[in-house]
Amino acid sequence: MSVTTIKINGFECRYELSGNPEAKEAVVFVNGIANSLESWNVIKEPLESSYKILAYDLRGQWFSEVTEDEPYSFKGMAEDLHALMQANDIDSAHFVGTSLGGEIAFWFALMYPEKARSICSIASVSEVTALLQFQVNRWRSIALEAVHEIAELKGETDKEVLRKWGHNFYQGVVPELYANTFLEANYEVVQQRDKVFQEMCHPDFFKGQVYLSDMFFRLRNDEKFTHRLSEIKCPTLLIAGEKDAIKPPSFSELMVRNLPGSQMRVIKDAGHALINERPVELGSMVKEFLQEVIEEEEVVHSVA
Repeated sequence: MSVTTIKINGFECRYELSGNPEAKEAVVFVNGIANSLESWNVIKEPLESSYKILAYDLRGQWFSEVTEDEPYSFKGMAEDLHALMQANDIDSAHFVGTSLGGEIAFWFALMYPEKARSICSIASVSEVTALLQFQVNRWRSIALEAVHEIAELKGETDKEVLRKWGHNFYQGVVPELYANTFLEANYEVVQQRDKVFQEMCHPDFFKGQVYLSDMFFRLRNDEKFTHRLSEIKCPTLLIAGEKDAIKPPSFSELMVRNLPGSQMRVIKDAGHALINERPVELGSMVKEFLQEVIEEEEVVHSVA
C-alpha cells in the first residue's frame, strides 16, 4: 500500500501500511519530533516479509494535519495511535519508537496495556531535565520565529522564506542529533539533507514543531512517567547512542532501573539520530528483539 491519509480522532493523518498483509504480527513505527514516516525505510526492510508494518506522521508533524483546538499531549497521541490501529484492523502490535516516538509508545502501553506486545525504544526518556528542556527550547524558538515571519506573509507562500527557516531549523538541531564521528565522515551527506529539508518544509511544519515541543515539555511535569514504568509488563528494549548529546544513555539507564525485565543496549560512537546514523544496525537489532519476544511467547503458550 502506498502512503495515504485518513481522518481519525479529529485530524487528517498521513500513514503507510506495508509489509506482509497476511502476517499475524504487526509492528508500528512511531516518529521522533522532526522525522517523517519515510525515516524508517531502511530499518523496516528486514521486517517486511514477516510483519504487517504501520508507519505514520504524528498529528502536527510533516504532512499530517496541524490541529489547534487543544494542546497536544502524550495521552492524546496515544489515542490517535489507537484510532489509527483500529482503522487498519490492528488489534495489538509491537512498537518501535525513536525519541518522542518511544515516549508515545510507552504512554500507549500505559493506556492500552493489552494492545502493546513489546516496545523497542530508541533514544527516548521518561522525564525531562532542566538541561534537556533548554536544549529543545532552542529548537522551539527557531520554529516560533519562523511561524511569526510566515504569519506576516498573510497566507502568501514565499518559498525563499521557507527555505531560509528550514535551513535555520536544521542547522539548529544538527549539533544535538549526530555524533562528531558521523559528521566528519558524512559532512556532505548532512549538507545535502539540509537542502532536502528546506524543500520539504511547508508553512504548517514550523507551527507543528512548536506544538510538539510544548507537548514534549509535559514530560517535566504532568506526563512524566518514570514512576509508572513498573506498570508496563510487555517486553521492552531500550537502545541508546553512546554519544547522544541530548538524551544520553543515563536516561535509558534510569528507565531500565524502573522497568523490571527490560533490556538495554548502547550503540558505540553514535549520537541521538540513530535511525539516520545506524539504520542497518538498528534494523538487525529490532528484528532480533522481535524474534526473541515471539519465541518466548510461543514457549509460554506451549507450556500453558
